[in-house]
Amino acid sequence: MPDLPEILGCYQSQKREKMGGKGGSGRDFTQRIDWLALRLDAARILIFPLDDGHLPLPLQKIVTPEEFLLHFVPAPLLFTERLGPAAVVLARLLRDVGPGLDHKTLPDAERALFVVVLAALAAAGVPDTGSAPLKVVTAAGGGLSPDAQKLTINAFGISLRKRGEFETAATFYRKALELAPDDERIMFNLARVLYEKGDTPACSLLLEQAVAADPDFTEAKSFLRYLKRRGGVARDDDDFPDITI
Repeated sequence: MPDLPEILGCYQSQKREKMGGKGGSGRDFTQRIDWLALRLDAARILIFPLDDGHLPLPLQKIVTPEEFLLHFVPAPLLFTERLGPAAVVLARLLRDVGPGLDHKTLPDAERALFVVVLAALAAAGVPDTGSAPLKVVTAAGGGLSPDAQKLTINAFGISLRKRGEFETAATFYRKALELAPDDERIMFNLARVLYEKGDTPACSLLLEQAVAADPDFTEAKSFLRYLKRRGGVARDDDDFPDITI
């Protein structure tokens, strides 16, 4: 049986467009779109655009993980504030009423989320009967916890760094730090990316903060010693171990 879809949270994409004017003049505009993302399997991520009320619209698109990482950035607080609470309420209703729950009778946020879950189950090839919707929604309730979203965003950041997408990886790690500003592991991973970008002062500062948060953080202390041996300068013959946590 296929795996159940996993709600990844809310993400944003940006598209730059030039609006023309008279005489060839024009202005650049950035169009930002908010999305709800669900992982169907290792090769497919299902995304739904959000409306002005930050609820998913009944429109869907499947992208590859590669496309997703390149064109979407996390918006974790968006999920926590709107759809996370709806997931908790919907899970309770599914437990109380069961599979016969009529989504048409639900409040807007819960109804929109339920429709998305049913669409994701269909796209994943999983029957939407029995406990499948409840399991997906119950897992989504973890979106209320900063730790749950932090782990997902951190995992994406690791993939991006290993692919050499350092700028995007740094963006992901910074979003994770918005959820957990004192997480020394995220600090370390961001420091590793900053080192790859050649920003050793910022790298060192983050490592020092990580060690202050956890004096027994062996990897961070080793990285700091390495930087001191190198005089705080990133070099092409980098031999620091490829560590992310």
